[in-house]
Amino acid sequence: MTKATSIPRPQQRFKDAHGTIVTVESVIFNRVTFYRDGYHSPCVQPLERFTKEFREVAQ
Repeated sequence: MTKATSIPRPQQRFKDAHGTIVTVESVIFNRVTFYRDGYHSPCVQPLERFTKEFREVAQ
């Protein structure tokens, strides 16, 4: 059984499996747009994939 994850909100920070921190820019049409620390271009992933691969970072 997996833990239910809420929909990411803008300015929330998450970490991927490699420890890279990302900041959510927006969630529109089941697509999450986010910025990786140190990168200037946005990344986009389907919401389902994002919630599987990223974990929220306590601020």
